Formats: sequence, C-alpha cells, structure tokens
Amino acid sequence: MALMTVAAPVTASPPAYTPSRLVLPSSPSVTMQPCLLVSRPGVVERISGLGLVPVATGLTLREAMWMQCCLTAGVEPGPMPAHAFRRADRHAVEDAMGVAPGLMRAMAADAKRRRRMVDADEEGRLPLGSSSPVDMMTRDFRVRPVTAWHQTSTGRAGVLSTLVAGSGAPRIDGPVIGVDVLSRELWRFDSWATYDAPGVHGPHMTTSPDVFICGLRGNGKSFAAKVMALREIEAGRHVIVQSDREGEWGRVANHVGGQVVSPGGGHYLNPFALPDRPSAGEDDLWRQEVLSGRKAAFMSLAEALREDGGPFPLDRDMQVVVDRVAVSFGTGPMTLEAAVDRLADRSWVDGESPSMTGFEHEPALARAAAAAAARVYAPMVRGGTLSGMFDRESTIRLDPSSPMIVFDTSSPALNNEQLKRVFTAAVSSWIDRLLQGRDGRRRIVVDEEAWDLLSNARLVDSLQTRQRSAGHWGCATWLIVHGVNDMTHVFGEGSELRGRVEEILNQMQTKIIFRQGGSNIDMLSRLVPDLSEDERRVIPTLPQGLGVWRVGAEHPRMVRALAGPTLSALFDTSDLRSAA
Repeated sequence: MALMTVAAPVTASPPAYTPSRLVLPSSPSVTMQPCLLVSRPGVVERISGLGLVPVATGLTLREAMWMQCCLTAGVEPGPMPAHAFRRADRHAVEDAMGVAPGLMRAMAADAKRRRRMVDADEEGRLPLGSSSPVDMMTRDFRVRPVTAWHQTSTGRAGVLSTLVAGSGAPRIDGPVIGVDVLSRELWRFDSWATYDAPGVHGPHMTTSPDVFICGLRGNGKSFAAKVMALREIEAGRHVIVQSDREGEWGRVANHVGGQVVSPGGGHYLNPFALPDRPSAGEDDLWRQEVLSGRKAAFMSLAEALREDGGPFPLDRDMQVVVDRVAVSFGTGPMTLEAAVDRLADRSWVDGESPSMTGFEHEPALARAAAAAAARVYAPMVRGGTLSGMFDRESTIRLDPSSPMIVFDTSSPALNNEQLKRVFTAAVSSWIDRLLQGRDGRRRIVVDEEAWDLLSNARLVDSLQTRQRSAGHWGCATWLIVHGVNDMTHVFGEGSELRGRVEEILNQMQTKIIFRQGGSNIDMLSRLVPDLSEDERRVIPTLPQGLGVWRVGAEHPRMVRALAGPTLSALFDTSDLRSAA
C-alpha cells in the first residue's frame, strides 16, 4: 500500500495520462515510473498491486525535438511541450479508465481476504494469534462464556453449573482441540495422554484410549472428530477410517497425504493376509494370532452373509471344518478362493477327517459339512454376486506408515446392504492383521456409522479383542453414532448382543456428547450412569458445535472444537448432506 501524489511532470519522463500499451521506451536509459491513471490532477489514496502505467502513445514533432535535447549532453532543455491528444489516445484512456477501477477493487478484496487468512489461520490451525482464543470464538460463533470458576464469588459459585467446575481438573497433555467455553481455557486432548494423566479418583484419568462420540446429524460431531484426528496425526499418531459412507474423510486423507481405498474395479483386499512378523522371540504368539485372526475372519464374513432374521450360516460341524481349513494353511499365504477350493476338495476332506473332532470315523459327514460350508462362501468367489473384492491376494498396497488410510464406502457399488456388510467385515479383518504386526505405531481406528459395525456379532468380538489389546497393539477405537436411541432399532431389548455392545460403550471412558433429542436421554443415562441433571437438561438444547466431554470420572467440560478457515472448509459436509 502506498500514498502517491500526482503532479505535473517535470523530469525526463513521457507525458502523463497516456496508456502504456501504445508506446515503447525510446531509449534503454529512459526510466518510466508507474502512476495511476486519473482524469485530473489530485491525490491517489492507497493503491495496492500493479495497475496501468501511463506513458506516451506517440511523440509529436515538438516532443521528439524536446526529448532529443534532453538526451544531448550539455544542452539545457526547455519546458516539456504539452501533449496534443489524438483520438486514439482518448479512446485508449477511456478504455483504461473503465477497466482500472474494477481491477483495483478486485485486487483490494483479494488482499483483504489473504490478510484475514494469514491473521486467522495460515495453515488451517487453531487461531492463537489473538489475545484470547475465546475472543475469536465469541465473535465468530456468538457464544459468550459464563464467568469462570476462578473469577467468581463464593455465593455465586453455589448456583453455577457443575460444568464450570471442570476447569480445575488435571491437565491433559496433547494437541489443542478447541476451547472450553465455560472456563475460557484451551482444551487439549490425546487418546493416550488420558491413559498417563493422574485421575481424581484413581491413578489414571481413563483406563483405555477409546472414544465414543454421539450427536444428531448436523451438530458438529464429525467436525470435532476430524479436528481431533488431524491434531493426533500432527502428534505422530496414525488414523484408519474403517468406513467412509459419505465420502467426507477422503478429502481429509488427501489433505494429509494419506491413502483412500475404494472397493471393486479389479482391486482386491485379502482379509486373510498375514500381519507383519513382529520382532524375534514372538513367533509362537504370532502364529496363534494368525490362526485366530483367520478363524475370526471366516466367522465375520459368514455373519455378514446372514439373512435378516435367519440363523448363523455355519452350524457346529461346518465350523469344525472351516477351522481345519484355516489351520491347514498355517502361516503361509491364504485367500478365500483357495479356502473354498479346499472345502470342495473331497480328497482333502477325507485326508483330514480322521484328525477332526467328531469326524474321526465319519468321512461322509465331514464331506457334507465341508460342501455346505463351501456353499456359504460361494457367492464371494468366482463370479458370485459378492465376488471381485476379497477373494484373491491383495492388489491394494497399503502403507502402514501412512498418516491416514480411508476405506471409501460411498461408491454406488456398495448400495447392496449385504455387500456393504461383507466389505465392513473384510476391512475389519485386515485392520486386525495390521494391528497384530505391533510395529510400534499408535493407531486410531475411526468407525463412522458405528451401528453397522456393532450389528455384526463377530465384529463385536473383534472390537472387544481390540479393547483388551489396546496397549499391546497400540490402537484406540473411536465409535461415532447419531442418536444413541438408534440402538433400540438395531438390537432387540434384552438381547445378548445389545448387552455386549452396552458393555463396550460403557468401557469407553471418554465420551463426547453433542445435541441429542429428548428421547435419547434415557438411553444416554444407561451409557453414562453418572449423567447429572445439569447435563440431562443441557444436552437436548446444545447449540451447533458445542459438545459435553466426559473424560473418565472428571468433571464434564463443554468444549467447542476449533479450526481455521482452511480446515473448516475441508471439514464442511453441508454440500454432502444437501446432495443426499
């Protein structure tokens, strides 16, 4: 930005008021200074950027003689003669005057926009340049924090919400996620830091790194999850999104240089692939994990093939034969196609039946069980309706060191609900194999639309294994759901599976609750037994973006996740919701 004063020309420069496009310098020694195109002398206020440069369009005879005198040594030139404007000059000036204001306005607007981006969030990070992040939050979101606990009187403290008391809780080490809108403090969080932080009622703030996030659609839970995920990546964690049903996490993965995996199209992901062999001395444990993982993959795929309301596709005899198939491959390569071929091979079954429990003297019964099991998995191999994704060796090469891996399930190819369940089961098995590698990396597995995962009893088994092995495998699970009352539509009241799911959610000691409808509060109270009356009253009326954080037994905190304009635009899913 500069202040420029326009005056009558008195130096060896071409006449003013003449567009630059109509003339070239007559000599390399002549310097032509830029000035703003104006119709009358005056003062030019605060121009920014490059504009039109007025220089001579064409010299008259008197002007040529004057310039020759200026270029001749020892000759004192007289006053520069007034320029005689031609018709072409006038037209050029009028054209330039019509264009210049628009150019200046556009450039000024662009400069202001860029300045705001730099001041607020050049890298898409939390804007900490102001005196207080709360100042920005209050200005932008019109949320005015109440008086903080340490700024109030004893008398007033008696009527403050219990949510305010959380500002005195132990500090959590980790990246900044947002702002506690009641205490006016920066809110930091890391899934594993709560593991290490001392708690008020015990040696640890939480006993697991898992997180449960719930909130009605459009109230900010996905935004908060993405902010948390990127902050965790910056802290050295690795994120795996198990199912991206809306195609929104793929944009985040591309932003951080991660991988996006789409099913079909000749791309295969083998759910029976071997995990990376850990360090020496763990061969026996590794072998057991390979075998148990392959058996679990068989079961979860069969569960995904279960017809609605039907029994589990594999009876006890069929499970015995399937287990034998998994054992027969040992720790060598294995695919679903090869496994089905082995089930259909009568000679192989006859050779193995003497060592199968219950079939020692019944080879015909073993052949029948093997044939029935082969029919269960037949739709997934050799041109079956569910084939072409998981039946062969992996063609998709996933990088375990990638900051984020997203499995995209938004493709129209997965409109079939059964195929979607098969995809979820296969991906879950692959993730378990990756975690069993124990490569020293800490990973976060994000499950959007978690009810799809939790409706598969075999995947619930896998999830419980992840919970028990969280420290050993270095994994945390983030389950994201809409209304908690949706559980009643997925599981029958009093069902065994529902009880197991409730147990899993109760063991997730970090819970982030966004606005829930009043009908969800009773179910929420079952998942959070110590939910206070303040929380029960506040949660149904929470504004967009505000979430109640429950970390272990600490006081609840009301937090707004914050990101600058770059990440906010990246995380915005309103276009996806409107398209749907």
